[in-house]
Amino acid sequence: VQVAGNIIAGSESVDAAGSGSPTALSLNKLTSFITTGTSKSHVSLADGTAGQLKIIFHKTRNNTTDLVVTPANFAAGATLTSNLGSRGVMLVFDGTNWQVLGEITGTAEFVIA
Repeated sequence: VQVAGNIIAGSESVDAAGSGSPTALSLNKLTSFITTGTSKSHVSLADGTAGQLKIIFHKTRNNTTDLVVTPANFAAGATLTSNLGSRGVMLVFDGTNWQVLGEITGTAEFVIA
């Protein structure tokens, strides 16, 4: 994926944070692997550049804590939620909003609200 002359690749591993101060996902990494746990459930996603892809993977779910992703601008709603680890979703930024391209694991696992 190329965004504004830079190739966006690689991955990051992050812990989610509380809802009042969610962990910001990197726009400079294609894939974000996220771990949730007690009081650590929220991440945010800033607007990207038109055509930019982002893969969000709920790697580990500790203490029955769901992952809540809040994009700055999201065409399908306000949030994406995963209630099980080992789930992923791919998004594309259309210049105005993040759009869902599909689930990585092949079944409807992220809930859009």
